[in-house]
Amino acid sequence: MIQKIVLILIFTISCSFALADNHQLLSKKAEFNKAVKYIEQQEFSEALGIFKSLATEGLPEAQFNLSLLYFNGVGAPTSYRLALYWSWYAFLNQHENATDRVNTIKSEITENLQNTVAQTIIDELLIQANQGNELAPLKLGQTYLRLFVQPSYKEAYLWLAIAQAYGDVAASELLSEATGQLTLEEVLVQQDLAQSTFQNILSN
Repeated sequence: MIQKIVLILIFTISCSFALADNHQLLSKKAEFNKAVKYIEQQEFSEALGIFKSLATEGLPEAQFNLSLLYFNGVGAPTSYRLALYWSWYAFLNQHENATDRVNTIKSEITENLQNTVAQTIIDELLIQANQGNELAPLKLGQTYLRLFVQPSYKEAYLWLAIAQAYGDVAASELLSEATGQLTLEEVLVQQDLAQSTFQNILSN
């Protein structure tokens, strides 16, 4: 099992640092490569610590690899909760293999745990969105639609409407999906709520 994990971790490494400036890029790549060396040496706890630090900074490759470690109980005891948490963030940050990882973890857990992780992520993203983070509304919409066992269409509509207001083109298709699950009356209520929420964010 350990050998398989090592191969997956090394295979999924790619440059996900495009948004960082050159100094940050070099620093993060150096840290990432250090974690890879620890994996190769089977010093998994050290690798997990580095991946966790980089994952917290929003790097999808680190988030994905951290999910693998938690799922397989390497570097730390197995935690399906943390595995789903980090794989979902990898998905939100557009890791190409994250969808399969999320689905694998979902098949191993209870609906209650799935909803608990979803709510934890929602709570974190709401803070970011209300502080004016323009990337958070789309992530909120995706989480309300895709991570809860039963999608929350009203909340998804609210935040996807705000994401679209910011100019996020990825929000449009998801917004149409949410709209299709709501009555006209519900849509009108959510439109008014989106207007007031958006104005409150801009005024902060």
